[in-house]
Amino acid sequence: MSFIDLHIHSTASDGTLTPTEVVKEAKKQNLTAMALTDHDTVAGVAEAMATAEEEKITLIPGIELTCHALGKEIHMLGYFLNYEDPIFLGRLEDLRINRSNRNERMLAAFQKDGFPITMEKLQHGNPDTVITRAHFARVLVEEGIVSSKNAAFKKYLGVGKKYYIPRSEIKPSDALTYIKEAGGIAVLAHPFEYQLSKKDLISLIEELKELGLGGIEVYHSSHYQQQCTYLRELTRKYGLAATGGSDFHGSNKPDIQIGTGRGGLRVHESLLEELNQHRS
Repeated sequence: MSFIDLHIHSTASDGTLTPTEVVKEAKKQNLTAMALTDHDTVAGVAEAMATAEEEKITLIPGIELTCHALGKEIHMLGYFLNYEDPIFLGRLEDLRINRSNRNERMLAAFQKDGFPITMEKLQHGNPDTVITRAHFARVLVEEGIVSSKNAAFKKYLGVGKKYYIPRSEIKPSDALTYIKEAGGIAVLAHPFEYQLSKKDLISLIEELKELGLGGIEVYHSSHYQQQCTYLRELTRKYGLAATGGSDFHGSNKPDIQIGTGRGGLRVHESLLEELNQHRS
């Protein structure tokens, strides 16, 4: 049997392996295909594509866009993107600027209170990285202020905490439009992470389906078997593709491995064929 991983992050956003390294690791794990899905950027895709050609593994150019709905942060995965499309890149640049402004405000708030956090420490030698709250959490751990990244979020960075500053919001419908106009197919990422009621989840799926949603991430490191079964039923009910991936971030999520996720997750290559069939 052949397996794939359609949810992987690199140093282009908040992962700790470079695009080249994640492709080589996927090949090492005997995967036949993988998708690079960095947060709000496709900056690592060209490098990953070149390495994938050398390693003889299929690379799907992807992204994970952050948006908001129902009072929650929602993530939308995009696959088979034209990652050089100028309009798409312009929209991502707008998102980058919004994120950068937010990060500068968060950094200023920490520094005002005497925390030893600098932009250099957040960038960690990669000035082009897309800085997220995970970067702040890493520095807080490295400086001995908290014992773990989870503790950093619970005490400082989580929604409603002192140093949390919301970013300018886009809606899932906007993210879906961005992905479709770049030639991609949009997939709702890890639905059970949002802690929505089943009524709200179904309402969200029905709304996005009308706008062209192509799939649901059924298999994910955070999903239990019963949840996967339920989501698989929803894909059949609404005529959507089922996808899956580890959500690998390297040492930022050390319990999640490429190809197997957390707890032996395996995504069969037939799901890539299913995703292809749902491309318009």
